[in-house]
Amino acid sequence: MSITFSDCAETVQELHKLLGELEQQCSALHVERLGSFEWYQLLEQKLLPQLGDDAFLVAAVVGGTNIGKSVLFNHLAGSRASATSPLASGTKHVTCLVPHGFEDAHDLSSIFPGFELKEWSDSEQALDESDSDWLFWQHSDSLPDNLLILDTPDIDSDARVNWDRADKIRRSADVLIAVLTQQKYNDAAVKEFFRRAAAEDKFVLAVFNQVHLPDDEPFWPLWMNTFSAETGVNPAFLYLAPHDRQAAESNQLEFFERLWPIPSDSTSPAAGASETNAIAPSLTQSHQAGRRLRDDLAMLRFGEIKLRTLRSALDLILTTTGVPNYLHRVKKRSDEFRSASELLSTHKLAEIDNWPMLRNGLIVDNVRLWWQSQRDGWSAKVHSFYNQIGSGITRGWRFVDEQLRGPQTAPMEAYRAREWEAVLDAVDEVYKRLHWFKELGNPLLQPRLEALLGAITRQELLDQIRSEHEAADLDAQLQELVKSELNKFRNESPEWYRSLRQLDAVAAAARPAVSIALFVTGFGPVGNAVGHLAAETAVTSVVSVAGDVAAGGVTAAVGETWISNTASSGAAWLEARFRRIHEQFIAQRAAWLAELLQKYLLGSLPEELASAAMISESPAFQKITEVVETLRTELTFLVAGKASPIDDVQIDDVESSGKLSSDDATTQAS
Repeated sequence: MSITFSDCAETVQELHKLLGELEQQCSALHVERLGSFEWYQLLEQKLLPQLGDDAFLVAAVVGGTNIGKSVLFNHLAGSRASATSPLASGTKHVTCLVPHGFEDAHDLSSIFPGFELKEWSDSEQALDESDSDWLFWQHSDSLPDNLLILDTPDIDSDARVNWDRADKIRRSADVLIAVLTQQKYNDAAVKEFFRRAAAEDKFVLAVFNQVHLPDDEPFWPLWMNTFSAETGVNPAFLYLAPHDRQAAESNQLEFFERLWPIPSDSTSPAAGASETNAIAPSLTQSHQAGRRLRDDLAMLRFGEIKLRTLRSALDLILTTTGVPNYLHRVKKRSDEFRSASELLSTHKLAEIDNWPMLRNGLIVDNVRLWWQSQRDGWSAKVHSFYNQIGSGITRGWRFVDEQLRGPQTAPMEAYRAREWEAVLDAVDEVYKRLHWFKELGNPLLQPRLEALLGAITRQELLDQIRSEHEAADLDAQLQELVKSELNKFRNESPEWYRSLRQLDAVAAAARPAVSIALFVTGFGPVGNAVGHLAAETAVTSVVSVAGDVAAGGVTAAVGETWISNTASSGAAWLEARFRRIHEQFIAQRAAWLAELLQKYLLGSLPEELASAAMISESPAFQKITEVVETLRTELTFLVAGKASPIDDVQIDDVESSGKLSSDDATTQAS
């Protein structure tokens, strides 16, 4: 398996994109903005702009007041780029040198977010007082094309603005060049800055400046040991710069590398040697030679530094305090919304146990209407003729019944009145639940619920619902429902449907004799009433639906055995379908009420709660988890194979090429 910086760059870009998508979804959850997390700032300000095939290093010279930061900066630049003075020059703004043409291929503003970039023409510009976070930059032909260097304000300044700038510098830099002196290595502000750098596992290169050699040789290990103990920083490389003002001013200062930590078998001041003349034996002849820091950074150690930067940044992002912690916060808040969503969903709020049922007779009438629409030819004419006669007789019977018992409320209007009582109960229950939720004091929901309950009074809501309830065409809704269900029956059970059609045709042939016989024996209008009564108790007779006549006459015409077989094969299914019509009509009416509650009272709150409740199951959330594991795997391969591509590079090869490309940092593992 081959892993390169470019592979990590693509994965990091995908992670950034997914986190942006997830943050948009999380607006209702009131989770902290991603920009407030330091790991996310590192992701945006460090990893995104500085990973890829054209990898480069940003080296920031940092330290306290009057310790020679600008001298070191000029040494790295190879020219007198920054103002220097025996007195504290007081650099107030970040200054940056970039390789010639670098800005054509890279976006400097994305490399240094939070800074206002200005082209740098005068070394004195960085001394101007301003609350603006300026970063002055200019080209340097002497820099390798993979190195940017920063001169920075004093990190031990009392100015709060300098602390903020120091944080931005720390996040932007690949390597921090810690400039220390005997007087400044133990300063409180300096230590605080580097404690944060150690927590981020930043690549630190330490330079003890203004050292009196060889007199201070026994003491620098003590200074370094104190600095490391107080900050947690163990520099990857350590250099000593002699106190030589003339060499510093002429940009000829030499740097001497020292090993740190000192090997345990060495004789050193820390190991009990005489502090007056003990020199760490790690100071070999090769270490005595002066080094050019710029070449060390840009050539010999580029791959090692870049790999360390990648590893430390990803470690911070992938640990429990980074992306996993953010996902945990999102899931926890999403789960809180899920419980609220379940209780405040409009359909849940509109649930009423005593919602009224239709009279079976209303459904039977609509079943008969549908069946009449299925007839054709002579059968339809015969049934239509005798049904008209029956309807006339039925109207007469109803007239007589009303004279005896008084006017009767139509069945559907009676249902409408019972339904309104159920609506009143439902609205009352909704308000009880909303007030209960508001009184719980949930900080996420309380403001929304207070605004919601204050937008419309209960009476105004009831007036709106009453108006729509009275305008509802319940007969048309029931007719459409019955039609839909029986059309399904016809399509799903074609054999039984054909059997009923045959039965209906036989009934049409027997209809004249049967109708006369029923009328003579008293089963005319009375028979119709009896048929309704039977339907009110249970739908057990297929004949009453298919033939629209009393069972006895058709039995005589077609035979009891045939009817029994047909009824036994389909009556149970028909009864189930009949009950389903009841249930679906109630469900439709409950949904109607839920829609009105949402329209006039709840608004978009139920949808917002439901959406927030599902965020932890969203594709973006799940994909982020996968991408985090991918990054962990890539980081493991990179770290495991780092020695091979770096240590095998010869210094001569590096100097001839000018830099190490990101391909040189490719890790081969299997």
